[in-house]
Amino acid sequence: MILYNTPLIMVLVFLVLTLVLGLYVSTLYVRKKENKFIQYALGNKQFHTNTLVVTVLATAFGGGVMMRGIPNVYNIGTHYIISLFAWSISFGLISLLGLRMGPFMTHLSVAETIGSVYGKYPRTITALLGICWSIGIVSIQINVMSSTIVMCIDSIDPRIVTVPATLILIAYAILGGVRAITITDILQFATFTIIIPLLIKFLFVKTDKSFLGVILFLRKKEDFQFSNMIQFDKKFLKIILNSLGAFLFLNPSVVHRIYMSSSPIQVHKVFKRVTLFSVIIWGCIISVGLLVFVGNPMLPVTEIWSYILIDMPAVYKGFVVISLLGMTMSTADSCLHTAAIMVSHDMVETIRWLKAAPYIHQLRLAKLTVLVVGLLAMILTLCCPDLFELSKFVFGYLTSVFTVTVTSPFILAVFGFRSSARTALIGMATGILVGLVWETWVEPEIGINNRVISIMANGLAMIAAHYLLPQPPGKGWIGVGQQYKRMKQLIRIFKKHKKSIDLE
Repeated sequence: MILYNTPLIMVLVFLVLTLVLGLYVSTLYVRKKENKFIQYALGNKQFHTNTLVVTVLATAFGGGVMMRGIPNVYNIGTHYIISLFAWSISFGLISLLGLRMGPFMTHLSVAETIGSVYGKYPRTITALLGICWSIGIVSIQINVMSSTIVMCIDSIDPRIVTVPATLILIAYAILGGVRAITITDILQFATFTIIIPLLIKFLFVKTDKSFLGVILFLRKKEDFQFSNMIQFDKKFLKIILNSLGAFLFLNPSVVHRIYMSSSPIQVHKVFKRVTLFSVIIWGCIISVGLLVFVGNPMLPVTEIWSYILIDMPAVYKGFVVISLLGMTMSTADSCLHTAAIMVSHDMVETIRWLKAAPYIHQLRLAKLTVLVVGLLAMILTLCCPDLFELSKFVFGYLTSVFTVTVTSPFILAVFGFRSSARTALIGMATGILVGLVWETWVEPEIGINNRVISIMANGLAMIAAHYLLPQPPGKGWIGVGQQYKRMKQLIRIFKKHKKSIDLE
């Protein structure tokens, strides 16, 4: 039976190719004897800009993006489309912050940056929240793998593919570190970018309409009229405010790519390109949802993926599975790596705060963390097999807590705010408290989530605590550093040089 199962054969070939590539990079890693922890965590910090762009996109766009995004586009319409494009603004925000990241470019994680400014207790809190978030994201990716296999290859037990795929990404994340993850991200993201246009073409043919016919059909539907996208009403305001909370989220795995960059200018260039390409990717995903709606506007949300796959040739189904597997694996391996750094670097250093000698088993602990976090994520998936419930817990709760707690201290630190651990802890506690009160009594009434107001409360509480309470000497706002001035000057020279070339 398996010999004649084309999608399964295609998936197995893809997994074998991923394993071979990951192990090959791992052997190079060992052969060069670059087994120091810094090399494992950051590589050589000499990645090409385009390589970093691909790995950021592969990390940010997990398998759940398509699994949840397409049904939501179908069901909600233009207001959800606005929120998707607004999500790309978060990359633009990181691009701007990148120019000021000079003092922190030697760090390994967002937790270390927080700790360098506010002390070990805020660093510990940030690391713990980042670890919990990473476990939740990996569990979502494992769940997506299983759900995809059930939909596309329903004649086999999904564990036949899900378990090996999870073990494969754990294996190369353990052995090869961030370089193996980066190289496999390129392969996995390439499969998505090649296959998504094929899916769009298939669904377009399935509508049995011309391009103009598709547009005219959507114009007749109120939920997909472009006028709704700019109609300022209460519903539109809710979408905007909720989207603001989304793009203020600093994904720990994505932020880790800042520290992999060679300079603040490279960070700026990488995330400018990521912002553009993320808009294109969202456009492709939105196109799939719109074409499904045009093909059958009366589908229940739970039947959308069944409609997509029902008449699809076996080879196309194999491509869809490979695409989703690539998206899930590229996100999961980055989260595993981020959690490993936060355990072996941030947690260990806060425990050994006053010890000058390096921890000799740091690399071994990082590799063990990858294994443990992967297994914990698999257990969480078994305990909560419902993808939408799991996503609601991770994106609705864990992401909110991390965003509310970490965003304000990080942004203030990048912009030159220096204060004590007490100040940061007061801000974090205020943000969480305001978020709980808002979620309990305000959000049910107005439908706006707590992220924006809680982030603002966190930042304002930090600034108030800093000026109302006594602080150690040397704290406060620092001026714009010479490095940042040099970065701005180099950017102006680069733009001027580029303009002169265009004129020639």
